Amino acid sequence: TTLVSCFTSFCKDFIFFGGGYVFPQVLSETVTLGTSPAVALLIGVLMEVPGYILVLVLDKVMDRRPSIAYILAALAFCMLAFVHGGSHESGGRFEYLMVLFGFAGYKVLGITLDTVAYQYVGEVYPVSCRV
Repeated sequence: TTLVSCFTSFCKDFIFFGGGYVFPQVLSETVTLGTSPAVALLIGVLMEVPGYILVLVLDKVMDRRPSIAYILAALAFCMLAFVHGGSHESGGRFEYLMVLFGFAGYKVLGITLDTVAYQYVGEVYPVSCRV
């Protein structure tokens, strides 16, 4: 349980904070979403709201550990979609939609993973261990 919690915490922090660091640079230099980078980041922040709604749905539907596994798998798919669409940006509409899907999925699922993992660690370890 401790190794799973450590791995999950590392992944969620790497995804959440790494994305917060990298997306402004990538969206301004390499990939375009059809808007300015500041508007793209604002859209990314607004995409976190459905992530919180997804947390509420997942809480009712399944346990925390399977939720974390499914979220990590979906995040990997969204990252691959963003990278593929961004590297073939001069392609067509499909690549543009892949960039949008990857960016939106990354933002929605990143905050979902952060919240579900935080709840999982809070449930697994008693207060005496966390203080």
